[in-house]
Amino acid sequence: MIKSVKDLKAYEDVFTLIDECTDNYVFVYDLENDLFHISKSALDTFTLEEEHIKLASSALKPLVYPKDWDRLAADIRAVRNQEKAQHNLEYRLITKDDEIIWVSGKSRTFFNENGEPFMLIGCISEIGKHNKYDNITSLYCEDVLKERYALAKIAEPQPVTGTILLIGIDNFREINEKYGTKMGNILLAGVAEAIAVCCKNRENVFRFHGDEFAVILKEQPSCTTADAKKLYKTIRRKIDSSIEKNGYHMFFTISGGAASFNTQENSYEDVLKNAKFALHVSKLNGKNTFTPYSEDEYLSYIRRIDIQEELRKCVENDFKGFEVYYQPIMKPQTNTLYGSEALIRWHSEKYGFMSPVDFVPLLEESALIIPLGKWIIENAVRQCKAWVSVYPDFIMNINLSFVQIIKSDILKDAVELLEQYELSAKHVVFEVTESGELENNTAVKHVLNSFNNKSLNLAIDDFGTGYSNLRYIRDMMFGIIKIDRLFIKDINESSQNYTLVKYVTEMAHNFNIKVCVEGVETQEEYDKVMTLKPDCIQGFFYGKPMNAGNFAASYI
Repeated sequence: MIKSVKDLKAYEDVFTLIDECTDNYVFVYDLENDLFHISKSALDTFTLEEEHIKLASSALKPLVYPKDWDRLAADIRAVRNQEKAQHNLEYRLITKDDEIIWVSGKSRTFFNENGEPFMLIGCISEIGKHNKYDNITSLYCEDVLKERYALAKIAEPQPVTGTILLIGIDNFREINEKYGTKMGNILLAGVAEAIAVCCKNRENVFRFHGDEFAVILKEQPSCTTADAKKLYKTIRRKIDSSIEKNGYHMFFTISGGAASFNTQENSYEDVLKNAKFALHVSKLNGKNTFTPYSEDEYLSYIRRIDIQEELRKCVENDFKGFEVYYQPIMKPQTNTLYGSEALIRWHSEKYGFMSPVDFVPLLEESALIIPLGKWIIENAVRQCKAWVSVYPDFIMNINLSFVQIIKSDILKDAVELLEQYELSAKHVVFEVTESGELENNTAVKHVLNSFNNKSLNLAIDDFGTGYSNLRYIRDMMFGIIKIDRLFIKDINESSQNYTLVKYVTEMAHNFNIKVCVEGVETQEEYDKVMTLKPDCIQGFFYGKPMNAGNFAASYI
């Protein structure tokens, strides 16, 4: 137990050894005599003539950042007065190069025979010194950038302005999986070198977590996102050239996003968030591109997330706010009811009535369409059962999302609900929207073939807007084709539209496939469509979607 300075001298060799084995600055502070001893290595960093300092309470003051001196002095005074047990404080010091660095000072308090504090023994460590560099790329780590930003925000008399450019390697996870992490690390090092060469100042390039790099553009009067875009293109050309020289042994692309900053107005967290969002948009837009931060785009993104959360709450709260509407489908040759299409509607307490065009994609992105889709089927089947009892030939059309088809046991759900409500499958048609998923996804085709095997009726919706239309007719997977309004709205003015719809209708009929024309709204459109002899017509000309009560009152 150290009771005096004399006791301390017995441990002098131990302290010297500790000093040599650590990057931290070991110190001993003799409170009684106001003497301070610090590691010899501190002389290389701070303006000190020797490691022994007399009158420490005043001699050390020039080393401490002025705004932090009072806090540090108060902390030591509190230990001396036994108001706190240990010294433990984060503050800033000024180096001999006039740089401001954050440090963490910690010490243990020793007491004399009278029980009074007489000595502090501890260490001062530079915050962020450890993990300062990335071993793979030899670049600074993000912590260094964060520290610099914080210091600029506090220490600079005028706001520092500039732009942060984030660069991410596209599909880096797949590259690691295909070539291995060793090759992935080589790739990271190569990209880092390309960025550093293009920036000409390695001090402004940082390795972030994963495959991301950051570049700070900071000049007077200011660097903008336009400057960041030029730099991104320069870096991309450099990387493309390197890939070409290597014979395309490993081909990859990079995406970029940038956000401007003002150290007095923007926190580091906000600037980074903006840059990351811009990079995220680049990835969403096909990758291998650059995107500047847009406040409007970000707010729209946040609104989408918020709407998605509202949708989740409603789904979890027994589908509160959702309602199934029904739009009539008519048999034009007899002008009688064929049936209806079940359509989802949503009234949010926060956002009010919202169009399906806006919220259905969010349901699909979050897979909320799976529980809601089953709820829609159940409501539509139950309602169909009620209307069939009054109108025996009634047909209910129900939409299926590709998310439902791929990620849920939709066939099992459909069969069970039909059995539960004792409704014959002939009264229900499941609609699938024409798209690339339908054309290229074998899992989707397998499920739809299973529907056919169970004698469940299928219709292809929005026909003519997707892919490989003739194949659907040839393969006879669908019993009904619904021609999209895109071809109907100009059918009177466009002979091409008329000829195309006529051709599809005749060909479908030759294969014994029914044709439903969607989006008929005016008398002129109706008259023109009637010359094509479709099996069904759906559109505002006959009626808009409405709730079950209004539909029954109008058509049943």
